[in-house]
Parts: sequence; C-alpha cells; structure tokens
Amino acid sequence: MNALQVLLRLSKIREDQAMAQARRVGTQANETLKFQQQVIEYAKEYEKQILTGGQTGIKVAFIQDADAFREKLLASSSAMDKQIADLRITSKITLEEAMRAKMKSQGLAKLVAKAELVEQQKRDKAEENQFEDILAARTRIHSGTKDA
Repeated sequence: MNALQVLLRLSKIREDQAMAQARRVGTQANETLKFQQQVIEYAKEYEKQILTGGQTGIKVAFIQDADAFREKLLASSSAMDKQIADLRITSKITLEEAMRAKMKSQGLAKLVAKAELVEQQKRDKAEENQFEDILAARTRIHSGTKDA
C-alpha cells in the first residue's frame, strides 16, 4: 500500500466523520424546532384554558398562574429561536466541511486510480517485452545452420 492509498483511506474516514457530524447537527436542529413547536402548542392550550376559564368562572388565581406559565413557555420558545438559528448555521458549516472532505476524497480516489492505471500499464509493457524477448530467443535458436 502506497502513501496515496493511505491518504485516500484517511480521507474517506474524514469524509464519513464529517457527514455523520452534519447529520447529527441537522437532526438536532430539527428536533429543537419540533420541541419549540410543541412549546408553542402548549402555550396556545393554556391560552384556551384561560379564555374558557374566564367564561366559566374559574378563580382568578388559577387564571393568573396559567397566564404566567404561558408567558414562560412563550419566553422559552423565543429563547429557542437563537439556538435554532445557531444550529442551522452550524449545520450549514458542517455540511460544507463534509462536502469539502468528499471532494478531497474523490480527488484522491482519481489520483489513486490514475497511479494504478500507470502501474498496470508498466506491468503490461514489461510482460509484452518479456514475451518479445522469449519469442526473439526462440527464433534465434532456429536461425543458424544445422550441423552437417
């Protein structure tokens, strides 16, 4: 195994790692976004409870507690906006790194394939020369005069 093949293997490993990292970050961003949507839905449910509770005559203390909790849910949802934006940026960066690693790996694969082709051509040429030498040796045996 030559140096190019070692570099190719290392490049493939790096490519796999970068792709896995990009998938993890993308998945994390999607999960955080889903969680944020759940929090918003909970806040909407609490708002409905407050409205229906106000119409049915629930105690003011319950309405105040529910409204305070709804506000905390909305505030946490707002805080997640920055986290989601950061995760999307990180996802984009890791995907770009993965693509660079893939391009590097592909370039090295082409270089290794070219080197292997050159080596095969050298072997073929050596084999052809060997056959020519054998053929030339055989024809020289019969080219002389026979003993009388």
